[in-house]
Order: sequence, then C-alpha cells, then structure tokens
Amino acid sequence: MSKIEALNLIGNTPMVHLKTLDPKPGVEIYAKLEFLNPTGSYKDRIIQYMVKKGVETGKINSNTTLVEGSSGNTGASVSMVASSMGLKSIIFVPDKCSDEKVAIIRSYGAEVIVIPTPESYEDAAANKAKEHENYYHINQYNSQLNPEAHYMTTGKEIWDDMNGNIDAFVATASTGGAISGIAKRLKENDPNIKIILADPEGSVYKPYFEGKEDYLSYKKPFKVEGAGKGAIVDAMNFKILDDAISFNDENAISMVHRLARQEGLMVGGSSGGNVWAALHIAKRMEAPAKIVTVVPDSGFKYMSKIFNPKWLNEVGLGHLAAD
Repeated sequence: MSKIEALNLIGNTPMVHLKTLDPKPGVEIYAKLEFLNPTGSYKDRIIQYMVKKGVETGKINSNTTLVEGSSGNTGASVSMVASSMGLKSIIFVPDKCSDEKVAIIRSYGAEVIVIPTPESYEDAAANKAKEHENYYHINQYNSQLNPEAHYMTTGKEIWDDMNGNIDAFVATASTGGAISGIAKRLKENDPNIKIILADPEGSVYKPYFEGKEDYLSYKKPFKVEGAGKGAIVDAMNFKILDDAISFNDENAISMVHRLARQEGLMVGGSSGGNVWAALHIAKRMEAPAKIVTVVPDSGFKYMSKIFNPKWLNEVGLGHLAAD
C-alpha cells in the first residue's frame, strides 16, 4: 500500500460542465473545481510550489517560520504546508476575512494577526519578515513563483481536461498569479484563446488594464473576498489579457446561491464572480464555444457571511436569502 501525504493531494482537481448555465445550444461553460484541494482552495498549489523552491534554494530550512499576508485562503495553505513540514507560520489577514477562514488558519497551528482596514496586511507581513533571519516572507503578491506554479500545474491541467477545446478563459485576480500563469500556458498552446479578467467593482485592475491614468480613484470597498485589489502587484500580468469585465457583490453572491441550488456546488464569492462573468461572456459567443473558469474556494468558508441571512441583510442583499 503506497503512503500518501497531505501535500500529495494538491492538484489534479476535476473539471465540470455547468449544465444549467449554458446560455444557448452549443455554448458551454466549464469550471475547474479548485475547492477540492486539501485546504479548500487553489492557493495550496502556489504555496506547495513556492515553499518547495525555497527549500531547494536553501532559503527555507527546519528553523524557518513562514510569514505571509493573505485574505484568508493563502494563509490556510501556508499554515497547512508549514504544519506538514514541521514549520511555524505567522499569517496577517484583513479584518473583512471571514471567521471561518481565520479559524481554519489557526487550526493548522499558525499565529494569526488581524489588520484593520485600511492598513495593509501585505505590508505588515513584509515588515514582520524583516524582524528575524529565520522568518521567510512568501510574498505571493509579487513573487513570480506564484504565476509559475499555476503555469506548471493548473494551466496544464485545464488544457488537458478540455483536450485543448477552449475558446475563452475567464477568471478574477487578487494576486493575479492564477490568471497570469494559466493564461500563459493556454496562450502558448493556442494563441486564439481569449483571456478575460473578471474584476469586482471597487478593484483597480480593470481601470488599470483599460489605461485609465486615474485608476486608483476607482478603488472602493466591496464584500467579495479573494478577488480584486486596491493596488497593482507584480504577480499580475496585464499584457496577457484580451478583455476585462466588472461584476458587483450582488452579481457574485447571487451566482453563489444559484450554483448551490442548481449545480450542487458550494463555492465562495470569487467563484460566483468568475461564473457570473463566464456566463456574461458566453451570451456574446456564437456556437460552438467552450468557456472555462475556475472555482477558487469552498462556500463552507463563508457560512457566516454569504449564506447567512443576517449578514446578507446587513449588506443590503437580504433578498438573496429569500430566493
């Protein structure tokens, strides 16, 4: 009997056809179910890859403490990988991070520090990492190992899952590593595949991509976690994009509820944004066409928010609880 460790369970997630969402005959939407990774998100892929590279280069050893800023999912991945390797971890998260995400990170043994808005949890992590020679900053927002991990794994899997039959790939970006790495792999295989960024209203990515000099003025609060950004980061490759579309909190969260009730998929807010955008793009396309997106994380991480009628009422989306 072969021995399987937790890290061996990362990747090779299934691709599913979202059969209830096809907008017209011959136009199909597919989703890569990344919430089936060990900690419930595709961030397991990048942390496994980045830590492995750190070990290979001698930057990470048995005395290392991993330090990272995260909206939640990467923090869980860092703490899981750290615990599986006998390492310590310190995770900085924003105060909008769901209670479930914080609890998951702590459950793996990490120290969690919540940073109040509008302070930067990424800057807090970077500063912490400078305090001790044994602290190693993962730096998911600026390290090119982030998109490289998705290029080597997720992008290749998507191409293989679809046997190369892909007309468009649609995804949100926070660090930008996933869409950048996946798009690079897909474009290398078929330059005709369209890459579309799905960006929440309040993020600066779409206005930056569109060349707006005042892109920072578009920054405003939004509720969806793990998507969009208030600043430009190095892991995001805008040059590989063909288009960008916006979605709002209601678009994303209503789609989350729809996926649970029509497709049997319990997913998070960024997943809802991805699928809403994929459907929006699909309606424009002529058959035959296949649109692919990813489902970054699990809805079980948001039971206190997206699936909580009280929270939905507090943010003006109470009607979704009654749908």
